[in-house]
Amino acid sequence: MGRGRSGGSGRIRFIRKMVMVCGWLLLLVVRIGIKGEVLHKVGNSEGWSPNQNYTHWSTSHHFYLGDWLYFVFDKRYYNVLEVNKRSYEDCNDKDFIKNITRGGRDVFQLSELHPYFFIGGGGYCFQGMKLAVYVSAVDSAPAPSPAASNKSGGGASFLSNNPTFCCSVLNALLLFVAIFLLRG
Repeated sequence: MGRGRSGGSGRIRFIRKMVMVCGWLLLLVVRIGIKGEVLHKVGNSEGWSPNQNYTHWSTSHHFYLGDWLYFVFDKRYYNVLEVNKRSYEDCNDKDFIKNITRGGRDVFQLSELHPYFFIGGGGYCFQGMKLAVYVSAVDSAPAPSPAASNKSGGGASFLSNNPTFCCSVLNALLLFVAIFLLRG
C-alpha cells in the first residue's frame, strides 16, 4: 500500500506543477496584452546637450502614463531639473521641483497625467536645454459621455487607463500562484 500512496503523491505534485506552468503562461499572455512602459532616450543619439531642439524631439514622440525618460549627459557640465511651466518658459532654475541628476545616465518615470517641464540649469536652458512632455493615458479613445459613464461601473475604463495598476495586480497574482502551488 505504501507504494501506491507514494505514486499518487507524485502524480499530485506533477499535476500541481502542470497547473502552475499553465497559470504562468496564461498570466504572461494576459500581461503582454497590456501596453508596456517605454524608455525614451531624450534627444536620441545627441542626448541632453545644448543647441538641440527638444520641442521638435518631444513632438515626434508619444508619451504615456508609466513611460520613462532617459537623460544622457556629462554630469560635470549639465543637470536636469524638473520645473513648473513658468520656470520652463523663463528658464528659471532657482525654484525647481526636483533635481533628477544622479550620474549622467538618469531616468525619470512619467507617473502622473499632467505636463512635465525640464530644464538644464546654469544658463544652459537659454541654449536650448529645455523639454516639455505631455503625458497621455494609455487608452487614447475619447472619454464616454457622462450619461454613458453613469450606466456602467467604469471598472473597465479604470483598468485600461491604469496599466501600472494592472501589472501590479498581475504580478501579485503570479506570486500568489507560485506560493500556493509550490508549498506542498
